Amino acid sequence: MHKDSGFTLIELMIVILIIGVLATIAIPAYENDLARAEAMEALSIAGGLKPTIASLWWSNGSFTGITSGQDGIPQAASLAGRYVAEVGVKDGIIQAVFKTQGVVPGLAGKTLTLAPESTSYGGSIQWVCSSSTIDPTLLPQACNAS
Repeated sequence: MHKDSGFTLIELMIVILIIGVLATIAIPAYENDLARAEAMEALSIAGGLKPTIASLWWSNGSFTGITSGQDGIPQAASLAGRYVAEVGVKDGIIQAVFKTQGVVPGLAGKTLTLAPESTSYGGSIQWVCSSSTIDPTLLPQACNAS
């Protein structure tokens, strides 16, 4: 007797179905990871402003008046990145605005905010990362922890 080797059409169809199911699960997870990585750029750029804002807060005793283009804080448009259009400061609050093109759709044109809060212990500052426009699942882990 001669036995044919290889796969039947049904077996090939089952393999293709399994690959399709795995792809539909993996692609959204990859997009969320990609969005969090792009959002980390905003946190990185904004993080560079924290020491200056803290120093001005220590000097002034208030966040009021700590604004982009004053007291050593660069203009918002001069702080940009591959995914971030600009990072501005108003009254000590840092806002990073994402570009509208070339970023994950969940971040395009949206804003990530780092707000300073003075703590009751030792006169230090706690930074609260948030966004009213970005889905929380797309925020970096550093934002979800605060």
